[in-house]
Amino acid sequence: MSLIELHEAAGCEPVVWGPDRTRDWWRAWTASTRVSGAEFRVLARDTTGGCVALWLVDANPPVVYLGADGEAAVLAADLDDYAALLASGATPGAAAAAGLPAVRAAQAAYPEFPAHAWRPEPVAAIRWATADDAEDLTTLIATMGYEVGAADVAGRLRTLPDSGHAVYVAVTDRITGWVHVLISHSLIVGTRAELGGLAVAQTRAGAGSALLATAERWAVRHGATSMYVRSGAHRTEAHGFYGRRGYTVRTTQLALTKPLTPPD
Repeated sequence: MSLIELHEAAGCEPVVWGPDRTRDWWRAWTASTRVSGAEFRVLARDTTGGCVALWLVDANPPVVYLGADGEAAVLAADLDDYAALLASGATPGAAAAAGLPAVRAAQAAYPEFPAHAWRPEPVAAIRWATADDAEDLTTLIATMGYEVGAADVAGRLRTLPDSGHAVYVAVTDRITGWVHVLISHSLIVGTRAELGGLAVAQTRAGAGSALLATAERWAVRHGATSMYVRSGAHRTEAHGFYGRRGYTVRTTQLALTKPLTPPD
């Protein structure tokens, strides 16, 4: 059965909402006029008015339930697991409350979701970046002193492997920041996360903190035990930002680079 058929069998109404409809519902659900709902893609509504949505925090995002009475729960780690849940005869609302083993496992992978959903005034929605965001990312990258074309950014977003990299954007009424985090493996330090880049607009309103926290949670889910950040010696404001969030200076290094060309 298709997901639409599974939703209908579970007594849910499949929906296709655009950004405006999603924003309006999310503002009504949170009683906040500041939220955008941009980190969600709503899939269906049940008979109580609760919504099933993709929470766009991974390339293969988890499925969550946002109940009409304020319930907030992860239902499944991805769409395949969610379809299997519906095929078993469960309904979204009942599955959120029943404590099924598969549901508990998904919730353990995303323990931050209920608190995230219940935040009365989130400063920015954080979602997975796509190639369509390339123009905005190019503008933000330029504020870091790098000149990169939008076509190059779009191409790199398309080719980054999902398993070891994540790129997120912060969204209010527009994209106000981005972060790239990746997993590295070393004989010396083991598995750790590295910050490939973080930039926010001048009117950032907490986007940097939200992006960094999201990157850290992604890193933990992917087995990292620490986060490594490179920051230019002249970027004293950035040093303060990281220091206030628990980062300490371990060493100073030279950054050496060499262009490589394939052999003839």
